Amino acid sequence: MREKTSSIISYLFHPLLMPSMTFLIIYWQLPELIKPLTLVTLPFLFITTFIIPILSVAMLKFSGSVTNFKLDKQEERVMPFSFVTVFYGLTTYLFVFKIQVNEVFALLLIATTLLVSVLTLITVWYKVSIHSAGISGVVGFFLAFGMRFPDSAVLYPLLVLLVVAGLVMSARLKLNAHTPKEVLVGMLIGLTICFGTLYGFA
Repeated sequence: MREKTSSIISYLFHPLLMPSMTFLIIYWQLPELIKPLTLVTLPFLFITTFIIPILSVAMLKFSGSVTNFKLDKQEERVMPFSFVTVFYGLTTYLFVFKIQVNEVFALLLIATTLLVSVLTLITVWYKVSIHSAGISGVVGFFLAFGMRFPDSAVLYPLLVLLVVAGLVMSARLKLNAHTPKEVLVGMLIGLTICFGTLYGFA
């Protein structure tokens, strides 16, 4: 895999895009699990889980608090990750307590916020791969869907996601953004939290 291809894959499957991507796949394949939400929900979700967090990182970049948008240095990750945790927490609060979404979608949001919180905490001591954790979390969700709702059309999305996860983790290694251990730790954290939350409580 070339570095340019690896960079494109890393941008296309940026961790902050995972909530929107998850929603789109569910809406496409398993719409009954997120009723009464419709596609109109996506722009709001995209703004609160991608646009606003990216803008917060941009502000930190322009203020000199972080060196670049890639957040290569472990010590520079804690503050932006903390902001992202707050934004995801607020998004979860709004959807769960104000909009009052159904149990399955509420669990998806809670698991995502929990994952971001755990990654932020771990980042204080260790540079884990957020890309690996993000895509593995999505795999965990759909693996749980398949086990909890065996009649659902989840097989093909899950197979595609497994391939994508492999590509994302390979891309991070190709770019020397992370060591194999950092990618593996990210994968285990994302898979465990997202699968465990949905499978255990849905």
